[in-house]
Amino acid sequence: MRDPGKRSQIWNYPINQQDEIRRAYIKFGPYQFIMDEYSLSGLESHPRRFKAHWFKRGFRNWKKVNNGKDCAFLSHVGKSLNSPHNIAVKSCKDLLNQLCHIDKVLAKQSSQQVLSNRLRLKASIDTVRWLTFQACVFRGHDESHESQNRKNFLEILKLLASYNKEVDAVVLDNAPQNAIYISPSIQKEILHVFARKVQNEIRNEIGNAKFCLIVDEARDESRREQMALVVRFVDKHEFVKERLIDVVHVKDTTSATLKQEICSALSHHNLNIQNVRGQRYDGASNMGGDWKGLQALIIQECPYAYYVHCFAHQLQLALVAAAKEVVDVHAFFQSLSNIINVVCSSCKRNDELRSAYATEIFHLVATNQIETGRGANQIGTLKRSGDTRWSSHFNSICSLLRMFGATTSVLEDLATNGSTYSQRGDATYALKSLLSFDFVFILHMMKEIMGITDKLCQALQRKSQDILNAMHLVSSTKSLIQQLRDSSWEHFWRKLVLSAMIMLFRYLIWVLLLVT
Repeated sequence: MRDPGKRSQIWNYPINQQDEIRRAYIKFGPYQFIMDEYSLSGLESHPRRFKAHWFKRGFRNWKKVNNGKDCAFLSHVGKSLNSPHNIAVKSCKDLLNQLCHIDKVLAKQSSQQVLSNRLRLKASIDTVRWLTFQACVFRGHDESHESQNRKNFLEILKLLASYNKEVDAVVLDNAPQNAIYISPSIQKEILHVFARKVQNEIRNEIGNAKFCLIVDEARDESRREQMALVVRFVDKHEFVKERLIDVVHVKDTTSATLKQEICSALSHHNLNIQNVRGQRYDGASNMGGDWKGLQALIIQECPYAYYVHCFAHQLQLALVAAAKEVVDVHAFFQSLSNIINVVCSSCKRNDELRSAYATEIFHLVATNQIETGRGANQIGTLKRSGDTRWSSHFNSICSLLRMFGATTSVLEDLATNGSTYSQRGDATYALKSLLSFDFVFILHMMKEIMGITDKLCQALQRKSQDILNAMHLVSSTKSLIQQLRDSSWEHFWRKLVLSAMIMLFRYLIWVLLLVT
C-alpha cells in the first residue's frame, strides 16, 4: 500500500521484516496522494483540507515563505550535519546500503572464519586418518617448539602446510590459540569419530544375521587388560566375514567380568545376545571351563551359542605336545634354538651371516646352480621359533636349511677367533650339534612333516574357513602324514642323502672361497 494514511504502521510488522519493508518504501520514491479524497477536518465553522490543484500551481522555493526567516522547512533542514533532516537523510542512505550493515560485515567475517576452521580441522583429520591407517604412533615425549622432532602428528601437519599455502595460513602457529585443533584430546576425539563410523558400518553389515563371538584378552603397553571382541557372520552376499567390533578394558579376566563386558558391548552396538550361534576362545579355564567358564555363562543366556576351541590353537598345542614327547625331537629343537641364539646374538654376527650368505648366493648364481627371479634368493637371517606359533618352528627350520653353509662358517669363525672363552665354547658346542648326523636327519625329517602340518595351520586361520572344510583339511593332513610314515621312507631317504650332499658341497665351496 503506497498511501501512508492507509498502510499498516511499520511497528505492526515482525521486527525482522521492518527494515526490509522500509527499504521497499524508499525504493518506491515519493508518493503524491490525492488530498481531495480525504474528508474535511478542523473546526465546523471553518473546515479545511488540502487541494490537489495546489500542486499544479507549483511551489518550489521555500525561501520565499516568510521571507525565509521563519520558514519551518528551512529550520528543519538546517545548515549543520546534525540537523534532523540531514540525520534522517543519512539514516535513509545507510538503510539502503545493506553491504555496510554490521550484521553483513560480521557475517562475512564469520563465513571466512568458518572456512578457515574447516580447513584447519580437515588437515588434522587427514593426518589422524593417515597415521591410523599406517598404525603409527601420534605423539612423543617432547612436542615443544624447541624440539627437533615433534613426532608424527605435528611433523606430518607441518609437511602438509609446506605444500599448500592455504593450509599453511591456518594451521599451527598461524592458527588462533583457541582453535588450533592439535591437542591430544582433539586427536582422540577424531579417532573416536572414526571408530564409531567403522563400528556403524560393521553393524549395518551384520544386519539381522546370526553371528559368532571370537574373544581374547591381552595386556597393552600401559599394562591394562584389554579384551578384543570379534564377530563372525555371513553377510547378505553369503560371504563369511570377521570384523573386530570393539576393544574393551576389563578390570580382571574372570569369566563373570568378561561376560558382563561382552553383554554391555553387544548392547552398545545394538546386537542381541540371543542371536549368538557360536563362541570361539582359547582353552584357558576362565574361557572354556565347562561349569564356570565364559562359554558356560554365555550358553546360559543363549543355549545355541555352541563353544568351539580355536582349531589353529588346538593344532599348535597338539603339535608342540607331541614333539616334546619324542626325546630326540625335543633335543633337536633345543639345539636349533641354541644355534640361532649363538649366531644371531649380536649385530656383528648377524652381519657376518648375511655377508656369508650373500657370497654363497653370488657364487651359486654365477655357476647357474640356482634359479633367479623377482623376489628370489633374498638375503635374510635365521628365524626364531615360539611354542604359541607352530608355524614359526617350520620357518626356523627352513631358514637354517637355506643358510646352512653360511651358518656353519660363522660358527667356525667364532669357535676359532672368538674374543672370550665362553664365545668360543658356545660356538664349538653349537657347531658340533649342527654338523651331527642326528641333527641333520631330524632337520630334514621335521621339514617334511611340518611342511604338511603348516599348510593346515595356515588354512585354519583363514577368515573364510568353515567347520566342514576344516574337518576335511584335518583328515587330508592325517592321510598325508600316514602316507609319509607308511610308504615314503625310501623317497625321503634318497631326498635326505641328496640334500646332505648338496649342503656338504655348498659348505666345501664356502671353505674354498675363504681359502682363496
